[in-house]
Amino acid sequence: MNSEDVATRNGCDYVAWKHWHDSAFGTFSAYDNLYFSAELRSSSLRLDSETRVLEIGFGNGSFCGWVRQTTKNYVGTESNPVLIERALSTGIEAHPATLNIEQISSGRIFDLIAIFDVLEHLEIDSILTLLQSCKRVLSSQGLVLIRVPSGDSPFAAHLFHGDITHKTLLGSMAIRQIAGMLNMQVQAIKEPAFPITGLGPAAVLRRSGVSIVRSMVTSLINAAYHGNEPMVLTPNLVAILSQKSDQSPLSDQRKS
Repeated sequence: MNSEDVATRNGCDYVAWKHWHDSAFGTFSAYDNLYFSAELRSSSLRLDSETRVLEIGFGNGSFCGWVRQTTKNYVGTESNPVLIERALSTGIEAHPATLNIEQISSGRIFDLIAIFDVLEHLEIDSILTLLQSCKRVLSSQGLVLIRVPSGDSPFAAHLFHGDITHKTLLGSMAIRQIAGMLNMQVQAIKEPAFPITGLGPAAVLRRSGVSIVRSMVTSLINAAYHGNEPMVLTPNLVAILSQKSDQSPLSDQRKS
């Protein structure tokens, strides 16, 4: 079995483990719709038909399918050859994962770079290289939206240690340190959006209760252990980075 065959086999194994079925590629659930809408709403970015989006690690395409309802200016990267083939077969511009985004940008810049559940798979040096490259193709008002298991949280262990391909656990302080090293602005480090309405009355009651309990536990733990510093104690955290206000990429022209 050659190296290409091994890569394909490993890719198939990972896809099967994640239960990412071919027929579900590019689809998203009612909850995904609420979550992505709320996550983008909490940022300063408003999607429209001209918004240029890059997604790093598109997985089985749930965010891709959601965002392409609004804009077709979407580019994705993925390390898994099985998923790249699925994307290409549906007409999506998809590229093998790379730390050098300029190689695939072809001079384009992006208003949103989405990195959901990816950075934990990389070593620190690779994370820095990737984000530095993202910075160079980010528009002057663009955002890098990151979701990772929260290194602040005692409740993140099942996420981080539940996948043997995970390598790096990032918390709030590490995110700020990385942003400082890259001379980027931290717009927010926060809990992921947690939609309460939109899934029916029973879900409203349950999720309202969960939200109240989370708030109480977070306040208690942060007061007891973190000197009331606002650590993110949900299993995942979301970070939003941008260019510093005195910086812009080499070009900020809209390109197809």
